Amino acid sequence: MARNKRKSEEARRRRRSRTEANPIARYFQELKMEWSKITFPERKELYRSTVVVFIFTIIVTAIISVFDMLVTKVFSYILPT
Repeated sequence: MARNKRKSEEARRRRRSRTEANPIARYFQELKMEWSKITFPERKELYRSTVVVFIFTIIVTAIISVFDMLVTKVFSYILPT
């Protein structure tokens, strides 16, 4: 039993040293740990956020369009064709 315990400790040490030596392996190991910390929004919250983004996009589009029309009118008076 002590022999199996010693082997498993050695295997653990080898695994640790492998990830410490290989930055790509360490990156994926840390990625896996961080991925488990992610909390995804519930359906209701996701729906609300989507609606807010959609409305905000429409408002900004309208503001830019009005500004574009005003600038076009100003330049058409300044530089008549």
